[in-house]
Amino acid sequence: MRQWRSAAHQFLSYVLIPASGFLAPLLVIPAVTRQFGAEGWAAMAIGQSLGGSIAVATELGWGVVGPQRVAGLAEPNRVAEYRRSLTSRACSVPIGALAAGSIAFWVAPDKFAVAAAVLAFATTLQGFSPSWYFIGVGKPKAIWLIDSLPKIITALITAGLILAGAPLVTLGLLTVLGPPIALIGAHRLIRGTVPTREDWRAGPRVVREQVVIASGRAVSVVYTALPVTLVGIFAHHSVAEFAASDRLMRMGLQILQAVPLRLQSWIGSVFGRKKARRIRQAQRLGLGLGISAGTVFALAAPFASSIIFSGEATISYPVAFCGGLLVFLIQVSTSYGLSLVAIGRANSITKAIIPSAIVGACLIGPSSAALGAVGAILGQCASETTGTLVQRREFKKRGSKK
Repeated sequence: MRQWRSAAHQFLSYVLIPASGFLAPLLVIPAVTRQFGAEGWAAMAIGQSLGGSIAVATELGWGVVGPQRVAGLAEPNRVAEYRRSLTSRACSVPIGALAAGSIAFWVAPDKFAVAAAVLAFATTLQGFSPSWYFIGVGKPKAIWLIDSLPKIITALITAGLILAGAPLVTLGLLTVLGPPIALIGAHRLIRGTVPTREDWRAGPRVVREQVVIASGRAVSVVYTALPVTLVGIFAHHSVAEFAASDRLMRMGLQILQAVPLRLQSWIGSVFGRKKARRIRQAQRLGLGLGISAGTVFALAAPFASSIIFSGEATISYPVAFCGGLLVFLIQVSTSYGLSLVAIGRANSITKAIIPSAIVGACLIGPSSAALGAVGAILGQCASETTGTLVQRREFKKRGSKK
């Protein structure tokens, strides 16, 4: 009984991480839509979409391979891996942040172009997040303390200032504070995190070592985080509804992320047949979660969006149904990606990402021009299906050799 209590307590700790990621934007979005309407929301969505996209690319895959890599290492080697992640990401994140800001300025509505650019720049800095390390070493409470809680406090302050009459650019300016706070907090919790001269010299080499998984992550943003921007280019009139659906879906997926977060160290800490058994259990769990979460989204999204977005971007039932299907496909894909990392084939994920990105790039924009938000989501569904099928093939092929 005590063991079950301990496991439940630890799982709830993991739930706190994505729950705070759900809560922080939930505090800001109503204030933005109330003060700046659909155009302000579209600018916010474009800035966060671009910033999140490029953050995924510039973090060089540490969020994918890092947790399971450090899970089986002794303390000094764990910290050395963390320092390697810092110096390698220092080569990519600043460049990505400047690129994100520039693109957002060009894509966003003219009235809020500067606000979108600043927000995109600030969101890209999330590529420096140390959260992956604490996931790998099984300390989720540390993430809550140094990352999640500051985000909630910042969101509350931002919402209050915007409702009091502050401009939309306030959101981006306060978002900039998040990554430095998280890094300083990690420095206080982990001994020996300051990179040495050797670490800085090794930075470019580590970038090259991570290039396969990093390039795959970079390509993946075409069909995961970048669709809002693509819809902004191809079907500007559909941005508000599509972005509302995409944001609600991503917020829900953040809650579900508690499961793979916990599974990272759970799978990575064992070997042999025990690991194989846990991989199969993780896959079944992903399928069940996908069915449940997709159904909930399809039924609840229209009502939830009317409240959260102040009536400025209410989701229709056709859009909600397509979004529910997408949630299901993402959960299944995530379970296969986790499995590939577990059998030491993280680079095989790239084989799935490339065809998925091609399908997404070809379908999401043109489909949104033809069918609006529904077309964009169907393009995402086609992309996720492609990636899932390739990952499944890679897992069966590689897994049979283990």
